[in-house]
Amino acid sequence: MKLREQHPEISVEAAIPYEGQADRWRSGLRARYLELLRRCDYQTLVQQNYTRDCMMRRNRYMVDHANVLIAAYSGEPGGTMNTMLYAMRRGLDIIEIPIEQA
Repeated sequence: MKLREQHPEISVEAAIPYEGQADRWRSGLRARYLELLRRCDYQTLVQQNYTRDCMMRRNRYMVDHANVLIAAYSGEPGGTMNTMLYAMRRGLDIIEIPIEQA
């Protein structure tokens, strides 16, 4: 959002994996999430209900609608790695931001 302040031509889309994603989150996190959603230009609900693969479907949606993937990645297997591999297969440029394991 700070980058957007300097570059108003940037639009921000929230790709929401399923309705009610934040329903069980602590109130502080839920409030932050709702505020971020409010500041987005677009909100796309990928599917109505939770399923085991809804996060990956959301990630594929983001890759399918992107020109570049920016990934904060710890080097561990999982959703981010799978998304990066999918982006590679789709020919996207990837900017990797290494993060340390907690």
